[in-house]
Formats: sequence, structure tokens, C-alpha cells
Amino acid sequence: MNAKKTRLFLLAILMSFSVTTQAQAASTDLDQARFSTLSGQSQNLAQWRGKVVVVNFWATWCGPCREEMPMLDALRSQWRGRKAEVVGIALDQPVQVQNFIRSLRISYPVLLGDADTLTLMRSLGNKTGGLPFTVVLDRQGKIVARLTGKLTEQNLRQAVEPHL
Repeated sequence: MNAKKTRLFLLAILMSFSVTTQAQAASTDLDQARFSTLSGQSQNLAQWRGKVVVVNFWATWCGPCREEMPMLDALRSQWRGRKAEVVGIALDQPVQVQNFIRSLRISYPVLLGDADTLTLMRSLGNKTGGLPFTVVLDRQGKIVARLTGKLTEQNLRQAVEPHL
């Protein structure tokens, strides 16, 4: 009986290492991913290291994405002095994205995803590739929250504010 408990305990420890390793790998994938700015320059998310970063994957044709963007912009303004940033990753054509963010007056940085972005989203835990999809990174770049579907102010605050 004692040997059985020991085996179960060791199995639980191994499983926890596996989950931790997967989370670290996903954080690394996101950290190393390259995106384009609207002007065509290549960027990654490392420039915001030291801040809590809300990474929001979206598209112009996604209704819930459009609905949550003004709230994301307002929260970014509220969190500005607290070392937080909101970054949008658009899965769309540059001209459409530029016109869209101009019409909504979005002030947070928006980068452009490419063909690999869907694979990246899946590695981050969004197995279906649905939009909107949001990942919250702590100041060290570790993923602390994954939120699928339309955000509410309350659930985003709960994911971000403990890390500010």
C-alpha cells in the first residue's frame, strides 16, 4: 500500500513538471515570435519586458473583438502609470487594420500576425484558434492568464491587476 502511494506521489510530481515546462515553452514561443508593425518593421514582445502585457489576438471581421477594443484602450490608459501595456495582434490585412484602428481611435500598439500566428495561438492554449484570444504576461514575460472569447472589464482586471 505504501509503495502505491509513493508511485502516485511521484506521478503527480512528474505531471506538475510537465505542466510547468509546457507553460514555460509557450511563454518562450510568444517571446520569440516576430510580428510586423503597420509600417512593415519586424518586432517582438520583448520590448515590453518589465511590464505586465495584455496580448490580444483579433481581426477586423470579428464582432466580439471590435466590441472589446474600446475597453482595452480605456484600461490601458488607466494602467499606464502602473507598468502595464496592451498590445493587439491583428490577423488581417494591413490596410484593413490601419483603417479599423483609426476609425475606433485605438491608441495601443497593434502588430500584424502572419500565417504562423494561428500555430502560435494554439501553442498558447487556444486549441480551436478562435478569436478574440487574450494572453496576460507578467513582468518577467511568463503567461499568467489565457482568456478565450470576448473579454469583460471585470475578468481582465482580475487577470491583470494582481500582477501590477
